[in-house]
Amino acid sequence: MSQAPSQNESREMLKWLNHNRQMLLDLYRNQYVAYNANGLIAHSENLREVLELAEASKQLFAIYLVLRRTASIQILPIRFRNV
Repeated sequence: MSQAPSQNESREMLKWLNHNRQMLLDLYRNQYVAYNANGLIAHSENLREVLELAEASKQLFAIYLVLRRTASIQILPIRFRNV
C-alpha cells in the first residue's frame, strides 16, 4: 500500500510496537514483521514475502526488522599513567 500513515496512525503503530517488543524478540527474531496499530500482519525472513503479504491485506502497515539480539554498551574508565 503506497499510502503514508497520518501522524496519529504512526503514533498508534509505534505504541503497538513498543508494547509488543519483547514478544517480537521472543517469537520473530531475525525476521521482518509487518504490523499496524491492530497487530501483526505478516512475518518472514524474506522481506519481499512480507511486503507481498502485507500489501495483499489491504491494510496500512509498517515494516520492522527484529534484530537477532539486543545489546547494551558499557563504557569503561580509561586510566593513564606516565611512562
